[in-house]
Amino acid sequence: MKKLISAAASLAMAASMVSSAVPFMTGAADSKGLELRTYLDANGKEVSSEISADAISAGAVTIPVGLFLTEGANDSQTISAQWTVKSSDGDASNTYVTFKKHKVGSDYFKDAQDVTLADGSKGKTTSLIGFAGKIVNDDEDGDYFSSSVAGQEFALENSTSANTPNAFASLAYTGPTSGSYKWSGSKSDDYPVYVVDVIFAKGTPAGTYTIDFCDYAPDADYPDNMSNMIETAGGKLTSKSGLTLKSLDITVGGASAGTTASTTADTTQTTTQTTATQPSGTTAPSDFEVDDKFIITPADVEAAPGETVRVAINCENGNDRKAAQFVAQVIDANLPIKGATATMEKVKCSAVEGGCEYKLMGDTWYCDTLDSGEPQEINTSKAVATFDITIPADAEAGEYEWKLDRFHVVESGYDGIEFDAVLKTGKITITGPTTESTETTSTTTTETTTVTETTTTTASATQTTVAPGEKLYGDTNCDGKVNIADVVVLNKYLNDASSYDMKAQGKINADCCDAKDGEGLDANDSDAIIKSIVHLVDISNGCTAADLK
Repeated sequence: MKKLISAAASLAMAASMVSSAVPFMTGAADSKGLELRTYLDANGKEVSSEISADAISAGAVTIPVGLFLTEGANDSQTISAQWTVKSSDGDASNTYVTFKKHKVGSDYFKDAQDVTLADGSKGKTTSLIGFAGKIVNDDEDGDYFSSSVAGQEFALENSTSANTPNAFASLAYTGPTSGSYKWSGSKSDDYPVYVVDVIFAKGTPAGTYTIDFCDYAPDADYPDNMSNMIETAGGKLTSKSGLTLKSLDITVGGASAGTTASTTADTTQTTTQTTATQPSGTTAPSDFEVDDKFIITPADVEAAPGETVRVAINCENGNDRKAAQFVAQVIDANLPIKGATATMEKVKCSAVEGGCEYKLMGDTWYCDTLDSGEPQEINTSKAVATFDITIPADAEAGEYEWKLDRFHVVESGYDGIEFDAVLKTGKITITGPTTESTETTSTTTTETTTVTETTTTTASATQTTVAPGEKLYGDTNCDGKVNIADVVVLNKYLNDASSYDMKAQGKINADCCDAKDGEGLDANDSDAIIKSIVHLVDISNGCTAADLK
């Protein structure tokens, strides 16, 4: 079975490419390295790492930076790498420095370049040549380069998981299980594994800007799995066990005139790359290809203020795509109803055989749909995802249009086939205010699935309302009530405790399953709160893991 590193591993940095039982590799003969270097520009010219004061004053400057693999043996089965930009004397924020990815095999050069690979094969190509690949023939356009590498590349504005507020890039590469690929050149680093344009906006302050690796352990349960890691049949290499990491310094304002960095005075590019005015809570637009026949549409639903409504997410699959993974995202700040929150029902996805669960990482939900390592057929008569949207009690009546912030499909991680869906709007109709009970608080969850044309209303468990700050099992946000909003808060904390400051009382309240006064928070607590809301378990005095089965 071939391995697959999912987009979840790359975006959320789980870095769980193999079992934690795989030993570290040791010995100089096993050493490998990842290096960041300047690369050729679109004209095929070498690019300097120095940007003159004149160049940055004239317009945006683009420095292509390649990730290069140095190895003595072609046996890397998986590669994970992550990097960002830092500066102690300049300004490395998104205001001035952004990343743009170039997928291996995609168009890169303006004019076709002559290529001769190590195996003697020749051709002309405008594509970006990767460190391992082959020449294939196209009857219409002649010979061109096509990478045999399977990788999932990302270039984002920042990464909460990697603890960097600045531009962020990552690669998750899956090679043949046998490690039998061939280098494109005579050495592994004759060609890059991945290329990112580092774009310095016009007027970027002078200073030294370091393109540096984010080297950390993303998952507390697997401290030996680092964000930068190479795996072979013999084990894994990290910065702790022989993997060398080499960063790149780019200077702004200190180079002589005539630097070879490509200057872009085009105001459109400068505007689109500058993100200082982007509202908090939004994400960078995806640069993946879009399949215009794979369409995602939320079901139309109705709800009253204070209710939680369950919304089925339906899809059209005009090209009969298969799925190895779904990636779904709804950002609360982008919902049209002020104060509304969205979370996903943690159940199996019914659109694929066998079922699979969506799991929250950062602010994005991931569902690996592989069956014995193979992508699955998508049943469009069933929802591909389900979101629970909690309407604030003070929401105004009316009709609100909304859509997902992102829905991405990995069709085959091994072959690097992935795409974004077309996102269409659904409607949430707020019917009017509800009457509050002076004795108890109840929440109604309305489940709507347009495919089956049935509507099921499930009354939630009644919870005693207490004054904020008093102990109430399940009241994670300490508002004196227990509802789906508490699940959202707890899941965010469980996903990234270091960046989410939960109140001490909230931890005690949330720790409702096998309670340890806030010291034993885990997924069971989240599950318990959800089941209490729909009358499946009573947590008023706490519960045990056995109660959840």
